[in-house]
Amino acid sequence: MKYQNIILKIISVLVGMVFIFSAYVKLFPIELLEIAVVETGFIGWTLAPIMARLLIASEFALGLFLIMNIKPKLVSALTALSLVVFSVYLGFLLVFQGKNVNCNCFGLYMIMDPIESIFKNIVLLVFVVLLYFKNQAIKYPKEWILLAFGVLLSIIVPFTINPPKFDKSNYEYNVDQPYLMDYSIIYSDSEVEQPQIDLQKGKHLVAFFSYSCQHCIVSAYNLQLILLRNPDLSFYFFINGDENDLKTFHKLTKSEHVPHSILLAKPLLMIAGNKLPAIFLINNSYVEKRIHPNGIDEEAIIEWFK
Repeated sequence: MKYQNIILKIISVLVGMVFIFSAYVKLFPIELLEIAVVETGFIGWTLAPIMARLLIASEFALGLFLIMNIKPKLVSALTALSLVVFSVYLGFLLVFQGKNVNCNCFGLYMIMDPIESIFKNIVLLVFVVLLYFKNQAIKYPKEWILLAFGVLLSIIVPFTINPPKFDKSNYEYNVDQPYLMDYSIIYSDSEVEQPQIDLQKGKHLVAFFSYSCQHCIVSAYNLQLILLRNPDLSFYFFINGDENDLKTFHKLTKSEHVPHSILLAKPLLMIAGNKLPAIFLINNSYVEKRIHPNGIDEEAIIEWFK
């Protein structure tokens, strides 16, 4: 019995560490979780930064209480509930988006598809159920005060380590006057994959990405959701990398539905410059606005296209 209690406490600590690790790695970049929250369709862009941090706070709190082994039945029940809810979400993700997407369970630190993540949740759920029926609590003085303090601390952590950004107007590039985008490299070189649409006429959002750039991944994930919600807009992505890199990029950003071409590093940098991601609003080949990766605003983009 003594050894059983020790083993159960070790399991509780290990499961708690998984939750805390999962919460921490989601903080950088937290924008992936914010966009995933909007992707559900229940939360808008304004509330997404708050909801994302509250979700992370819940993981921190559950992990902390599992490690402390305080109120094990209550904490185990809440942990099991969270695992079931997220597994249901992953099931919807699997049905509607397929298995070749990143579930964001561990952010960009560890790439997992929905099937892998559901399996991970089932394993954790088995341990949590075992803890619910077999684990013995460690008695703490004034436990409810300690629980309240733990919840408060867990909420403070994500809001202070990575504070939400609401004012996107702070992130702007200045374009004093429209200038001509030089597409000659793309359209004159037979070795360059030709765009699927004519970018030289009409209004287009044209973005240049590197498959391995973290800010590019976040921006592409954000933009593909805007296009998914507004399919009448014209977006085009140029992505540096090979076919395998492109598959990874699409898995992380869910952007395969966006018209795109592979573009080698040299021509990409010659057109877009050396600051990536480079996101342009282009009207009849003239750049009217360059969008900062932290300043992507769905309403502003829609308004520009009108």
